[in-house]
Amino acid sequence: MTEHFSSAPARSPRFTPERRQAFLAHLAAGLTVSAAAAEIGITTAVVYQRRTRDLAFASAMDAALRATSGQRTKQMPVTQNQWEVFFTHLATGVAMRQAALAAGIRPEAVYDRRRTDKAFACRTDRLRGTSR
Repeated sequence: MTEHFSSAPARSPRFTPERRQAFLAHLAAGLTVSAAAAEIGITTAVVYQRRTRDLAFASAMDAALRATSGQRTKQMPVTQNQWEVFFTHLATGVAMRQAALAAGIRPEAVYDRRRTDKAFACRTDRLRGTSR
């Protein structure tokens, strides 16, 4: 009896042309490679693999890095609107990380703010049903 195995379904490309453009825009806005990659949900390994295989992408990446050399930041500033979306999601009972991602905020930014802003920490605790 011969066994037939079907191949696994093809995985959709993670670093699509649209995501590459978004990555380059974040890089040109002054984010570090790590932060720009995180903003679009990929790892730096994916970025550097693409850079090695795609000379046009490597050139575009170099241009974005040169345009803001010396002005790198680790994350985009979070807008008040994003914080309100975060609070709305948090109030529905989702985990803090999921609320942050739903609002387009890096979860690390939430945890950093909780450590430095007591009023923010209290508000998140209230919305989560815990007290400080």
